[in-house]
Amino acid sequence: MNDQITWADFEKVEIRTGTITAAEAFPQARKPAYKLTIDFGELGIKRTSAQLTKLYQLDQLVGKQVVAVVNFPPKQIATFMSECLVLGAVADDGTVTLLQTERLTQNGLRIA
Repeated sequence: MNDQITWADFEKVEIRTGTITAAEAFPQARKPAYKLTIDFGELGIKRTSAQLTKLYQLDQLVGKQVVAVVNFPPKQIATFMSECLVLGAVADDGTVTLLQTERLTQNGLRIA
C-alpha cells in the first residue's frame, strides 16, 4: 500500500461528474490519445487529453458521463492545454477503462 492520506487530503481533490461533448484525434500526443471536451455543469466546460484509444472509438465517447479531477492546474501536453484529469482503471498493459457513475447524474456533482 502507498502512503496513507488524511481525510483533509482527500477533501482537497475535486472529483466531479461531467459529460463528454466532443472528442477528437490527438496525433501530436506521445502516446495514442484523444482530446476531450467535457461539460461540468455550473463549473463550466473543460478540455483534457486521455489515453482511451484501445477501448473507445471517438464516436463512442460523445455523450458519455465520466468522472474527473477538476482542480489540477492546467498542464501543457504537446500542443494542447489539459484542464482536468478523466479517471479510469489502468490495466498492466496501459489499457484505460473509464470510470462512470452507476446511473446518469447532474453534471458537476462532487464525488465523495
